[in-house]
Amino acid sequence: MKRFSVLVVDDEAPARAKVKRLLADDSRFQLAGEAVDGTDALARVEALRPDLLVLDVQMPGLTGFEVLEALGPEACPAVIFSTAYDAFALKAFDAHAVDYLLKPYDATRFGRALDKAHALLGAGERESGRVQALLEDVSRATPSRPLERLVVKVGEAWVPLKLDTVWRLSSEDKYVRLHTAQGEHLVRQSLRALEERLDPERFVRVHRGDIVNLDAVAKLEPWTHGDGILVLKDGTTVVLSRTWREAFLERWGMAG
Repeated sequence: MKRFSVLVVDDEAPARAKVKRLLADDSRFQLAGEAVDGTDALARVEALRPDLLVLDVQMPGLTGFEVLEALGPEACPAVIFSTAYDAFALKAFDAHAVDYLLKPYDATRFGRALDKAHALLGAGERESGRVQALLEDVSRATPSRPLERLVVKVGEAWVPLKLDTVWRLSSEDKYVRLHTAQGEHLVRQSLRALEERLDPERFVRVHRGDIVNLDAVAKLEPWTHGDGILVLKDGTTVVLSRTWREAFLERWGMAG
């Protein structure tokens, strides 16, 4: 019988020890490893390729949601969330049929979660669609808190990137390229989805495939057919489409 591998992610050592102890009693699963925070989890998922995550939601540094967002739906294993009480989170988990463990939980409840995960994995199914819908639901539920950072890959490490350092975001197939003074990074998100979560006081769309940080704009030069050329402070240029020209000028502090 195939044994499915499990990565345990929690910043509290006693919580990790509990999960490992309960896993040891279930012959259907084997421990792949453990991670002490979100950044560690990203590295270990890449290295170990576990079948299942038992993932804490509230962690210092990166949250469990940010871990899954950084991984992207294609690379996301099956997930059992572990969380302290949060009314919204529990409602969202239930709405998307994603399993979760409400701390403190007992062996019986943990066993039911493993039963569900085993059935899913045994059937060769993926729950990435449900997890992605959950993440989108969570992001929409906090509109008053604009996105402040994204997790990006730098070399072999995952690091949080503050969005106020990003000068431009450009669409690239299923990815978005983040342009900063220190270099460029790709994230597995759509430009439209990111736009909904950015600070509207700082970021504005200027073209179908581009969003700019208003603080990065040095000047606007005329071009043709109502379009313009934005010159950024690093010397690069971006087309300002006439479709978004009025909104840009209004936000940039100029009369439209």
